[in-house]
Amino acid sequence: MYLITKIVLTFVHAKKKLSMGKIKFCGLLIIGGILSLVSSCLGSDNYEAEEWMLHNAQIASFHMSCDSIIGLDSVKFTIDQVNSLIYNKDSMPFGTVIGFKVLVDIEVDNPYGVNNIMIIEQATGDTVQTVTDSVDFSAPVTIIVTAYDGVMKKTYEAQLNVHQVNPDTLVWERVADILPGKTFQEMKVLQYNDAYYMYVVENNQYQLYRTDNIIDWERLDLTGFPEHAKLSQMTRFADEWVVLSDDGVLYYSDNGRVWTTAEIDVPVKAVLGYLQESTITGREDVLCCIAGIDSVLHFVTIDRQRTVTQGEEVGEDFPISGFGQFHYETMYYPRLVITAGRDSKDMLSDKAYATMDGLIWAPLSYPQMTFSSREAAVAFYYDNNFFVVGGIDDSGKALKDVNYSKDQGISWLNTYIVKVYVDENEAVDQVYEYDETEERYYYYDERAYYPMDKEYGARGFSSVFIDKDDYIWLFGGKAAKDMNVINEIWRGRINRLGFEKD
Repeated sequence: MYLITKIVLTFVHAKKKLSMGKIKFCGLLIIGGILSLVSSCLGSDNYEAEEWMLHNAQIASFHMSCDSIIGLDSVKFTIDQVNSLIYNKDSMPFGTVIGFKVLVDIEVDNPYGVNNIMIIEQATGDTVQTVTDSVDFSAPVTIIVTAYDGVMKKTYEAQLNVHQVNPDTLVWERVADILPGKTFQEMKVLQYNDAYYMYVVENNQYQLYRTDNIIDWERLDLTGFPEHAKLSQMTRFADEWVVLSDDGVLYYSDNGRVWTTAEIDVPVKAVLGYLQESTITGREDVLCCIAGIDSVLHFVTIDRQRTVTQGEEVGEDFPISGFGQFHYETMYYPRLVITAGRDSKDMLSDKAYATMDGLIWAPLSYPQMTFSSREAAVAFYYDNNFFVVGGIDDSGKALKDVNYSKDQGISWLNTYIVKVYVDENEAVDQVYEYDETEERYYYYDERAYYPMDKEYGARGFSSVFIDKDDYIWLFGGKAAKDMNVINEIWRGRINRLGFEKD
């Protein structure tokens, strides 16, 4: 009957174009053709070929709508015919409340239609006999489709997924102690070939430890390492390790263990980091430094052949110690960024600077929209944002706030957790904890987009890495300049970066 209906409709439309003298003849011809086709269909193999449609109980498309749930009508659902599941791969935003019944729009795969669609609400146990009624989707529902033949049935489980955690929250966890029972005065961790190399001052001696799994550390011999090294400015450069001594001499190593001095024509005051080669400009890898030339500080670059190229004079506000640094790439140009630290006047900095060649540096931060002045903060590029975390302020107090920039360092936002004390008799709608020392109740006000964990102690001088699984790793750190290293490893990741990817 499906095919016949199409032919009759075609006839009705076409006869308007026929002359009156031909209508009778054509009408008889078409009617005869239809009768012949009916007879042919009933007595041929075509009916048997389409018989599967009578038993087809599959759902072809599924949609929801509800004026009280924002964005529900645009949610796309996946129909897994093999496992009989209907769900939205892209979960609805965290905090979406499914407190209203919704309307469902179900289209079946069978052109004949189906005998019946029945929906059973798991939340209430109620049965919805018609798809025009609203359905409670606060829990998964069961959909039973009965085929056209009234016999074949297919049962689906349908659910509306909502993010159970805030996808944009940065969650931290303490992973392990670095080396239990050990006490270090200074520390710098570098990563190379999926291994970590930890340089420490232990009992007033420089030591080197190495690990592949951050748990089992082995001690390695150090040869030729400078007696007074600036560990905070130690870096990887191309296929080498580089460290600066207090007397302005650069030391290089190709394995991290055996070190030799480099013949550099100028005294180096600070190692800012390195820039990878640029395929656009043709520049090779360079080490970016500050050097004293004719009693004036200049930016310089040093290539792998130890050739020094002189750049601009260093501004008096540019940090020369205690800074954080990281690399990132934009528009195919590698860039090096310096944040916070102390300048040549021994003043703490609240600025960020960037360079594409190591010779010319540009300030990034807008004065009224930056982080507070500090040194020894960790800085990194993560999730397309700049981050400056913790550090030591001008009073010597350690910080644990998180500052981030979404516009490549121009403006910064600050996030933090505040411990708020409340009156014991104050009417409350949340659970408070009791501070025995203060003898008062309190709660934590998380005024934060990327909060640090409550158990994470304020600190500066940590080493930071981003791994292939989008985890941020923080090693060590100090609560003050004259204190020992905190023997901890922390790991953090933004929730959505850990969601399963298709």
